[in-house]
Amino acid sequence: MEDVTIGRRVTEAELLPTYPNPTRSQATVRYAVPDQQPVRIVLYDMLGRRVQTVVDTDAEGRTEAPLDVSNLASGTYFLRMETEGGPVDTQRVTVVR
Repeated sequence: MEDVTIGRRVTEAELLPTYPNPTRSQATVRYAVPDQQPVRIVLYDMLGRRVQTVVDTDAEGRTEAPLDVSNLASGTYFLRMETEGGPVDTQRVTVVR
């Protein structure tokens, strides 16, 4: 019997669920874009200050990136994904100590 892989086509840019969430030190940010384009994902604090840039690259399809929050205080943060078409998605990430 052969293994069969079924791939879902990416039809729009989106920020997929980050896991684990809440996180203590390391999380995985997942995102998808339908075609090769610049993608930028930035982590912000509750006051809207940029904490770190997680992704700043050209990407296509479904992709993952590591998110290191080991140096951040406990609290709620926001991931914001932007593509060449403008802002796409925002997602809440909770850091616990």
